[in-house]
Amino acid sequence: MPESQVRSAMFRVGSYRYPVRVTIQDDRFFFNFAYNPKLIAEIKCMQGAKWHGFDETNPVKQWSVPITDRNVFQINYLMERNPYAKFDVPLVEISTERPLYRHQEETKAFILTRRTCIVAEEMGLGKSLAAIEAIEAVGYSGGDEVWWVAPKSGIYAVERELRKWETNIRPRMLSYPALVKIIRQWTPGTQAPKFVVFDESSKLKNPTSQRTQAAMHLTKSMRQEWKDSCFIVLMSGTPAPKSPIDWWAQCEIAQPGFIKEGDLFKFKRRLCVIEQRESISGGVFPHIVTWLDDEDKCAICGKADAEQPLHMKRSKSSTPVDLTLLLKSAPPDRTNWPHPFVGSVNEISRLYKRMQGLVLVKFKKDCLDLPEKRYEIIRVKPTIDILRAVKLIKATSKRTIEALTRLRELSDGFQYTNEVTGSKACDVCMGLKTVEHPTPKTGVDPSASGYIFNKDDYTIQIIKCLACDGTGSVPTYARGINEVTSPKDQVFIDELDLHEDLGRLVVWGGFTGTIDRLVGIAHQYGWSTLRFDKKVDASDEKGEPASVDKYLGAMDYSEKNSKTLLEEIPKLVFIGNPEAGGMGLTLTASPTALFYSNSFKADARWQSEDRGHRAGMDMNRGYTVKDIIHLPTDELVLTNLLKKRNLQNLTMGELEEAMKTL
Repeated sequence: MPESQVRSAMFRVGSYRYPVRVTIQDDRFFFNFAYNPKLIAEIKCMQGAKWHGFDETNPVKQWSVPITDRNVFQINYLMERNPYAKFDVPLVEISTERPLYRHQEETKAFILTRRTCIVAEEMGLGKSLAAIEAIEAVGYSGGDEVWWVAPKSGIYAVERELRKWETNIRPRMLSYPALVKIIRQWTPGTQAPKFVVFDESSKLKNPTSQRTQAAMHLTKSMRQEWKDSCFIVLMSGTPAPKSPIDWWAQCEIAQPGFIKEGDLFKFKRRLCVIEQRESISGGVFPHIVTWLDDEDKCAICGKADAEQPLHMKRSKSSTPVDLTLLLKSAPPDRTNWPHPFVGSVNEISRLYKRMQGLVLVKFKKDCLDLPEKRYEIIRVKPTIDILRAVKLIKATSKRTIEALTRLRELSDGFQYTNEVTGSKACDVCMGLKTVEHPTPKTGVDPSASGYIFNKDDYTIQIIKCLACDGTGSVPTYARGINEVTSPKDQVFIDELDLHEDLGRLVVWGGFTGTIDRLVGIAHQYGWSTLRFDKKVDASDEKGEPASVDKYLGAMDYSEKNSKTLLEEIPKLVFIGNPEAGGMGLTLTASPTALFYSNSFKADARWQSEDRGHRAGMDMNRGYTVKDIIHLPTDELVLTNLLKKRNLQNLTMGELEEAMKTL
C-alpha cells in the first residue's frame, strides 16, 4: 500500500489524546489503535461504522468508516483541527438601505458570516427579505447562480417579495418536486449554483424522502465545486418542531457532520428512551417511550423515581452503574423490569446548545410587539338530516379513519362519491380476459422452511382474470360530490357580512370539496375569491378569471397600493387549504382567520394561522382565529391538532366516545 495512504494521528477524546493509525483503502478510513472504549464510542457514532473482526474473509481487528463529508468533519474534530471554528466567528458588520428590523439585520449578518446555516424563525418575521438582502450583498444576480426552493404557495410569496422590494436579483424559483426532477436528470459536469435557499425547510425533515435526498445531492455538488465559498441557507418557520429528530436531516443538509450522530437512528437513540414493541404482523418496532428532556427521568425506563415502583434502591457505597451493559440486558418491556434508577441528561436542552452557530432561532414574541392572537369557537347544531347521515356512516364504515374522514366531509356539507364514467382495458390481463397462473407441482411446498424458488417446480395454468371477472375491461371512476345543507354555511355568510366594510376575509377548509363550496357561496354573495389548494386561481365576484398576483397584493395590508386595490377589489375572500396555502403567503389585510374545517397536519394549522399575524398587520384591529364546531369530529380533530397527535392512531372506540355528545 502506498505510504501516502497511511497516516499517524492523535485523536482527542475528552481530556486525553490517543495515538491512531489511519489507513485509506477502498474509499474507507481504517483505524488501528489500542483498545479504548471511549474512542470506540466516537467511531461507532460515525456514518457507516463497521468492525472488521468478524469478516468472513480476511478478518482484521479494525474499525472503518466510509470517506464522506460528515465523517471527514468528525475526524477533523477528533484531530483537533476544529471544523466548528467557522461557526463561532463573530457576525460581520452590515449596512442596508432598506428599513429592516433589528432581528432581520442579525439574520442577514448570520447568513453572510456562516454561509451554511439554518434560519429557524417563526412565521412573519421577514426571513425572506433578510435572505434577499444577503444575496444582494454577495453580488449574485440569480439564474444559475442562485436557486430558491420552496412550496408552491411560497414561490408565489417570494416572487411578490422580489417585486415589492424592487430588487435586481432573479433567482431560479423551484418547487420541491421540481428539484427532485432536476436532480434525477443531473449529469456529471453540470454546474451547481453558488447560493441556494431551501424555504420552509421543515419539508426536508425525513432523510429518506426524495426531496431530502435531492437537497443532499445538490448541496454535496455545491461543496465539491465551490468549496467554502458557496451559500446553503435553510429557512424554517418552526423553530420548535413537534419532534426534535426533525433537526437531523436539516443539519445534515446545511453541514454534514455538525451533528455528531451518523444516522437518524443513532440521533434518536441519544434523545429518547426507546423500547422494542411487538407489531400486529409479529415483528418488533422501536417505540419512543419518552424524550430525555428532564434530568429527573430514568435513562433506562424514562420514568421519574416516584413514578416507577420497580426502581431498585441502591446504597451510597454502591459501585456506579454501567448504563451500556444494563441496557443490553434489558428486556423489550422495561416498564415491568426491576432496575436501578439511573439519572439521565436533558438531551433536548443540550441539543439546542449543540446546534448553536449553525442554527439561528428567533421567536415572534421576542422580536415584534404584536397583539396577542384571540381564539374563538363558533358552535352550530346539526340538522335532523345530518344526524341520520351520521348514523348511516357509523354503521357502514369498516375502519376508523374511513369513518372520521366521511364524518368530516359531512360536517362541511358534502360527501365524496365515486361515479362510473366509462370503462378501460383491465390492467391485469391487458384485455385478454385470462391470465397465466403458476401452480406448484405435486410434492413441492413453497412455504417450507429453506425452500429456494425454482421455476421448474411450477406448471403454468390459464385461468379467468379475477380482476375483471373475465370480461377484459374494468369501469373507470371520477370523484363526484353530493352536497347537503350545513349550518357552517350560515356562519361563513355571517362572517362575509361582518367583514363587508373592511372587504377582506381569510377562510381555511380541509377538503377540495369544501373549497369548491366556499368559492361558490362567496360569488353568490358578490365577493371575489383567491383560491389556494391543489388549484390556484383568482375570480372576480362574477366568477370570471382574475390576476392571482394582483389579488395576493390586495390581501397584504402593508402593500403600497392597498388603498387603490381596495377600490378596484372592494370585497375579496382568500379561501385555502392549510396544507397548500399555509406556507409563505402574507394575508395581513384580514383581521380574521376562519377555520371552516382543519386538515390532519398540525404544522399546516400553525403555519396557516400565522399568515395574517405578522409585521405589517393592522395593530388596532388585532387578529382573531375562529373555528367552527359542527359535529364532534370537528372538535376531535382540533383537540388532537393541539396535542399534535397522529389522527391515524385513533380507534373506533375513541370515535364512538366523541360522537356520544350527539
